[in-house]
Parts: sequence; C-alpha cells; structure tokens
Amino acid sequence: MRSSQVPQLRRSGFTLCRLRGIPIVLGYTWLLLAAMVIIVYAPIVRHSVPGIGEGAAYLVAALFALTLLASVFLHELGHALVSLRAGIGVRRINLDALGGFTEMDRESPRPGTAAAIALVGPAVSALLGVAGLAALAVTEPGSLPWQLSFQVCVANLLVAVYNLLPGLPLDGGKALQAAVWAATGDRWTGYRLAGWAGRVVAVATAAAGLWLFAGRGFGWFGLVLIAMVAFELWRGATAAIKAGAMGPRIHALDAAALARPVAVVPASTTLGEALAAADGREVVAVDGRPVGVLDRAAADAVPDDKVASMPLTGLLRSAGGVPAIEAGLRGQALVDAMGRAGADTLFVVEEGRLTGLLYAADVVKALR
Repeated sequence: MRSSQVPQLRRSGFTLCRLRGIPIVLGYTWLLLAAMVIIVYAPIVRHSVPGIGEGAAYLVAALFALTLLASVFLHELGHALVSLRAGIGVRRINLDALGGFTEMDRESPRPGTAAAIALVGPAVSALLGVAGLAALAVTEPGSLPWQLSFQVCVANLLVAVYNLLPGLPLDGGKALQAAVWAATGDRWTGYRLAGWAGRVVAVATAAAGLWLFAGRGFGWFGLVLIAMVAFELWRGATAAIKAGAMGPRIHALDAAALARPVAVVPASTTLGEALAAADGREVVAVDGRPVGVLDRAAADAVPDDKVASMPLTGLLRSAGGVPAIEAGLRGQALVDAMGRAGADTLFVVEEGRLTGLLYAADVVKALR
C-alpha cells in the first residue's frame, strides 16, 4: 500500500500486537469496512454456494474480511522487513479501511533502497494472488473453498497491479520517485514528479469509479469506497508535491545555526545564579552529565523575591531522554538524525562539548 516516507496523516486506532517491537495498529475505519464487506459479501456467498445457510454465509463473509486484513498486513510487513534490513527503523504498521501504510523513522539513503522497499509490497501481494490462483486449480468450482480462493486471488492481484501505478503515494509512485532521484541526483524532483503523477492516478480512479457505477458495475458501496480511495490518493499526492517543494529548504538546514545557545550550569545552582549566567540563553543543568533543562514557564512563575534563593533542581525538565546530535549535521542528514531520535528536543554537541539545544519546532518553522 503506502509506505510512509512521504508524511502521512496518523489515523486513530488501537494496537493489535507488536512484532519485533513494531506496533501493528488497526484503524477504526477498518471495522467499518469489515462490516460493509460482510453485509455485501454474505448474499454473494449464499447465491454462489448451493445449500449454505444464512448464518454460515455471514461467517464466511467475516472470514473473507479477515483474510483481506491478513493480506494487507503481509503486504505492509514486506515493506517493514526490507526497511529494517536496510537499517531504517519502522515506527509502526497501520491497517485501515483504505489498506495500510508502514511508517518509517527516516528517508531511504539511496534510490535503490527506496525502490526495493516500495516494490516488495506489491511483490508480496502478487505471490498471495498466485497462491490463490493455485488453490483454484485444486478446489471444486462453485464450492466454498473455490469461492474463497477466487476472492483471495482476485483481491491480491488487483492490489498488486493497482499499487504499481506510477503515482505517489502508491508503491509504484515511490518506485518512480526513486527512478527520477537516481537519474537526476535530486530526490525532491522525484517527489514533485511522482506527486503530480499521483494526482493523475487519483483523477483516473475517480473517473473509473463513476464510469463503472453508471454502467452498474457496482453499487453505492463501491462508489463510496472508490471515492475514498481517490481522495486518499489526491491527499497523498499533494503531500508529495509539497515535500518536493521543501527540497531547497531542507538543503539549507544547519544544526549549529538552528540550535539555541545554552549556558551550562551546575545542578546545585540557584535560579538567580542560573539566569545571570544564561544572559537570555537556554539553561542546561549538569551534574557530571546533563540532568535537566530549565523550564522557562516555571521560572517565570517564581516570585521576584524568591528568584535569588530558589533551587534550580525543582524547575528543570528532565534531560534523561534528550538525545544528542552533532553540530555539523546539515540538510537531509539532520532530518534523518532527528527522525531516528524521535524527540522534540535534542542536545547539539561539537567535539564532545554541549553547545546548544535544537527544538523540532524550530526546524519545522525553518521549513515553512
């Protein structure tokens, strides 16, 4: 489906389980889709499989919905495993009504890696489709196993083929972006071109849905689902175009320039002494190592007559979970380092010496 190296909107859901530490999140929208699939597919089962009861038909439809979920999960797992093998962390795998997406902690460092991560998903779906096709050959036509095999075959082959269309946020679009990146040396040009191609795919998807609906190829349920897919594609393509436009600004990022200067003071210092030493800079308290960052809001709340004697320790935000990055990081390397860190605040270090605090909000502001 959509490997999320282009920023994606996080949807609500709940964690089904963790696989190698990766949360597998089921979106609430999938539950709605499953209900719709069961309602629509159960009558088809009753019509296609002679002698099956109404209750059994609904159970088969529910099993088919779960089979579709498993297929999407395996598709996304393919993205995740290749990403991990390439040394790129995976934050989570999302499964929802429109398929799924794998959220990675940073961009691929090379176009070949990006293409491999993108294409493995459709490859997994194609293999599942071939497995369904093989099952058709050994099951009796018209039987319940044949009907399930047919649905698994068709669903996975359609997913494989559709995802190979060359437009972001589809996997084929990511492969196109990687190809343009390899040809031009600029990943951001790839994002722009693949994003515009994605908009074309989105419009074509909506047009095909309307044409099929007008020809009674499917009903209102199918039309709504196609409209949702087209909207998701348009939104993802737009995000890719915007990401491409950020290229020059990302190239200009500089950890040292964006970091806020700091005053390093002993943890035993009073607030008055710390503020005098800071002279407007951020305050980092150390006790052999950084133990906290002065919370300016808490410091401002201290009465004026208490500032000189107020212990600093009660006014600190803990530095225990604050990662450190090198001051020399620039451009995409800085973005990747921040992605791996997954923190809103980072220490900036130059030759082993703490020189600044870098806030993710400041980096986002620089990109606007």
